[in-house]
This record gives sequence, C-alpha cells and structure tokens, in this order.
Amino acid sequence: MRKSTHKVALISIISLIIIVLCGCDQSSPTIVNGEFPIHFTYELNGNIYDIEDTVICEFSGFDVSGGFGKMRTWDEYLKSGTNRISILTAKNVHSVLDSARVDTEIEIFLDYGQGDYYMDDPNASSLTHGKPHVCYVETYDASPKERHHYATALTDKQLQEYFGIKIINFTFSPPIDNTFK
Repeated sequence: MRKSTHKVALISIISLIIIVLCGCDQSSPTIVNGEFPIHFTYELNGNIYDIEDTVICEFSGFDVSGGFGKMRTWDEYLKSGTNRISILTAKNVHSVLDSARVDTEIEIFLDYGQGDYYMDDPNASSLTHGKPHVCYVETYDASPKERHHYATALTDKQLQEYFGIKIINFTFSPPIDNTFK
C-alpha cells in the first residue's frame, strides 16, 4: 500500500513539472497591436480637468518565468508619452484605510488598463481587474526600516467623500475581438 501511494505522488509531481515546463498551449494573437482612446474628466477644488489619451497595446511574446506555464505578455503605454496620470498626491496625511495611521504619502492616479484586457486575451489573469480604473495608493512606515505600500480601487463615492474628487466622465474603449492561432 505504501509503494502505490509513493508511486501516485511521484506521478503527480512529474505531471505537474511537465505541465509547468511545457506550459499551456498558448497561441499567438491574430491582432498583435491596437490603439484604444480613453477620456477622463473630473472636478477637484472647483477646477475641471479633462484628460484624453490613447492606450497603445502591443504583443511582446511569451513569458515562462512565472511558474504557471507559457503566458502571453503585452506592453501597454500612453500615446502622449505620459508614464502615469496622477490626479492627487499628498504627504503626511491620515490614512483612508486606517484613520489612526498617518501615511508618508498617498496618490490617486488613473490606471489606464492592461494590454491583455484591451487585446481580448482569454487566458489573462487580469480580465476582471485589467480594466481602466482610479487607483488609490498609500505609503507608510511601519518602522524606521519597514515601508509599506497598499493600493486599492476607490468608488466614485469614496473619491468624492474622502478627497473631493468628482468624476464627471470616464470612458474607455472596450476590448477588441481577437483570435489566437
């Protein structure tokens, strides 16, 4: 009985290693790049800000380093050359997530989305959270040698309540209809 248990365990481990090393049967996309307009208008302190840009997405190949087999990878960037669309930054402010803590820094920025969302990659892990959204990041020091970062999406109501940011318009392109060969 012991030999058969070891044999089953050994076969399971070998099978798992083969799956990880060989990867899923990932195919290349038919459409390898695309442009996706994004429009974001918000009000802060009585001023209206209007952001229009285009997300460029490009297929960049396959990655096998994550231990999950062969995965398609995508590069995404803004046509304007902007690296990050920051809406608000502040230093030494009380945390929204823990009112007893004072954060070293907070930032609210527009996450313009991920390439696997726009390019309709069916095997992407980010299809639910890869859509454009407003992101909130807190940085705080837990001790003199230990710095923490915490990021989360905020609702329109939270943005208005905590920071006085009113979203007027937020539109972004839907994913393309892509196939993989």
